[in-house]
Amino acid sequence: MTDVTIITTLQHNVGDDFVREGILYLLDRVLGPMRLRMIHKHLPITTRQECSWLHGLGIDRWMDGRRPGSALRATSRLDSMLPLIPWTDKVLRSDVLVQSGAPIYWAIADDDCSKTEWWAPLIERRWSKRAKRGPFLNLAGGTCQHYHSDASEFASRPETLAYIRRYYDLCKLTTIRDRLSTEVLRHAGRQAELLPCTSIFAVDRLGISPLPGEYVVLNFMTGGGHFAFGQPIDGKLWESRFVAFVKRFSVKNRCLLVCHDHKELAAARRLLPGVATFWSPRHEDYLRCYAKARFGIVNRVHAAFALGSLGKPSVVIGADSRALMAGMIGLTSVFVNDATEEWLASSAVRLEQESDRYAMEMATRKESVKARYLELLTGALRNH
Repeated sequence: MTDVTIITTLQHNVGDDFVREGILYLLDRVLGPMRLRMIHKHLPITTRQECSWLHGLGIDRWMDGRRPGSALRATSRLDSMLPLIPWTDKVLRSDVLVQSGAPIYWAIADDDCSKTEWWAPLIERRWSKRAKRGPFLNLAGGTCQHYHSDASEFASRPETLAYIRRYYDLCKLTTIRDRLSTEVLRHAGRQAELLPCTSIFAVDRLGISPLPGEYVVLNFMTGGGHFAFGQPIDGKLWESRFVAFVKRFSVKNRCLLVCHDHKELAAARRLLPGVATFWSPRHEDYLRCYAKARFGIVNRVHAAFALGSLGKPSVVIGADSRALMAGMIGLTSVFVNDATEEWLASSAVRLEQESDRYAMEMATRKESVKARYLELLTGALRNH
């Protein structure tokens, strides 16, 4: 049986859970039964089995709420002082190591992807030093830049590009989930397979099928996303447009405000107290919720991918380059400043009209994407 270790997040981001479930669905078809181990990437010391309890207690969130980065610095310092223990370490025990989804390329102001918290302890200290290394797979990664980026900002950052090359060269297989990533890799002198995010296979792993549409899924994030990146985003304008649209639309349409975290839940209840909300600590519940949707109008790109995986169309209103992933599964995205009330209303009409056609197109797309992923994984994991 193959030991597979996944670098991911745990109880942190519903989208990350969808991506990981999709990867496991594909790996199961190539490797068969696996022994799975998970590392919470924001607390890399959890690669030590004896330290997994730190994440279970939420110590990373508790400490970071008091001093940004304090948990990471403290645990990283502790990890560097302790000897490596091969028989309890998830990286050192792995036959196959997988980095699951998420933004892997970014260069914003004084921050860039070479500073990612898990790289040094997990890859440089552990995996790259192993005498006999199993394959390292980097699957369904993408960018996180400003919405209209063309990746030119990477050209003037040689250290960032050096990191990207090393990351790529250490991996047996790299797949990317957005077109901007191809441009980032081009600046680094590399190229990778561009495929829709593996999150489209999460429902297949969990055995969740589409159901007749009962409601329209709505999702609201303040400012349209996590980061403004210096863009002139008018958060109040987006809020007023969204609220005005929903108030009109919900008069004749049953709506559900699906919230991926507590911040979204609080905003939804404050702005639209008359509209039903949904939140759950279990990512499976979100997929079952999306299975009963008619279509979606969302800020969360992985809400769109979950809906799309079930043949339900949506539009994504975003503030950074992650929103452009939507085009990989035949969906429309728009920069948050351009999402007027009229645009939202016309999108709702179009989505309703295109629902049946999209379901058929997405079913065909999923089959071809799955076939390509399995072909790539079979080649990368041959003899494992």
